[in-house]
Amino acid sequence: MKGTRANEKLYWDSRAANYPRPFGRSNAGKTRRMLRLLAGLGVDFAGRRLLDIGCGTGVYALPLAKTAASVLGVDSSAAMLAVYRTERRARGIKNAPCLRAEWAGLPAARVKGRFDIAFASMTAAVKTRADILKMEAAAPLCVYIGWAGLRRNALLEKVYAAHGLEYRAPEGEERTLRLLKALGRRPRVVRVRDNWTKTASVGDTLRELAVSMAVNGARLDEGLARRLIRPFTHGGRVRQRTLARKAVLVWRPPFRRAGRQAP
Repeated sequence: MKGTRANEKLYWDSRAANYPRPFGRSNAGKTRRMLRLLAGLGVDFAGRRLLDIGCGTGVYALPLAKTAASVLGVDSSAAMLAVYRTERRARGIKNAPCLRAEWAGLPAARVKGRFDIAFASMTAAVKTRADILKMEAAAPLCVYIGWAGLRRNALLEKVYAAHGLEYRAPEGEERTLRLLKALGRRPRVVRVRDNWTKTASVGDTLRELAVSMAVNGARLDEGLARRLIRPFTHGGRVRQRTLARKAVLVWRPPFRRAGRQAP
């Protein structure tokens, strides 16, 4: 995806309706496994004040609200946050407000020193030195989960190639590690494999493909796309399986006394 604000808004707003829900059976299982991994890395959310950057539909923020003292979800997509609020109301969760804002544009004073853990998972919201320093100013413990160089999807690979594009994992681990190294940080890093299967109608699949092409500077050839999705269609539903590798980074920023500037 070409990382403009307009593209990111189009992409995430278009994904909201079919994005994983925090308490869906398969997704909840994945969340529990990731939280066990984080516990092994010394991350304890119990009784903590959590900041979830790029919270989306609340995949982590809302389940964690059960044990955390409080959660603030921040996301730039109004459509994602509409789902977040619906899920929160349905579960009667009272301690997890959300804020619509771009992380890069959110004043650091709004979050500085207000949290125990700053968390960002599979989001493009954290991608610059300033983004990371704002995370560190918000909390003494930081967690980042991002793409780690592998993303495979047979259908999307065919569609992208047919439109002159390369289907690959977005920037994530490599960029974040580079930024952390420049800041002198030494995060603990664990890489995990993941996979998921998605089924959708032909119409919904074509609409999502059209958005994917648009945010990459191309226009979907619908006739070609229909031919390409035919082998993946059964009973009127298109089935896609994605294989991926993710990196989990955990670090503590150095203690800074009042009045000292961040490096």
